[in-house]
Amino acid sequence: MNENFVIEWLKNYFAKPQLDEQALKPVLHFSLLWNLFEHTYFTDDRHLSPKRLLDLSDISNNNLSDDCLNTIFNFFKERYFPNNQLDNRFTTVRLDTVERNGQPSNYTFCQTTFTANNPTKCDKTKTVFLIVHRFRNNLFHGRKNPETLNIYEQPFKEINKFLIHFIETTADNNLINNQRQIL
Repeated sequence: MNENFVIEWLKNYFAKPQLDEQALKPVLHFSLLWNLFEHTYFTDDRHLSPKRLLDLSDISNNNLSDDCLNTIFNFFKERYFPNNQLDNRFTTVRLDTVERNGQPSNYTFCQTTFTANNPTKCDKTKTVFLIVHRFRNNLFHGRKNPETLNIYEQPFKEINKFLIHFIETTADNNLINNQRQIL
């Protein structure tokens, strides 16, 4: 059986011969990296939730390289707020719009962080994780149309680089691991 049989089957199923296998690779790689990410940082008794993801962001953001964080943050900022103006794509991310315990909604938090003159490293990290988590949910729960997944090649490339950097710089950090156990 051809190793690309799934891609070939999808092309035939959707009658879309333009599905670009090369452009789909970052999406496929994301599923592997996200699996490793969840396996590394979240367990059965400490499953992934937006709050735990933000807690992980709080305890780990100082370990991230400014270059890596700024690259993905600026990528998303330009994608969703070009020239500091809200782009319609931002609403399709489907961030939570409900305020909780006096805290702004994830939508408002990300919007404020993207439009701030000098956001903190912590806020940038949280914003990136909130958006990456939404990409994950939108992909795994059918919000992303399989026929057009190749249009997400660049976002997934950026996300994958960020996840690799995050895992490499934090997975073996005992201070982070010890703090994670009490979250």
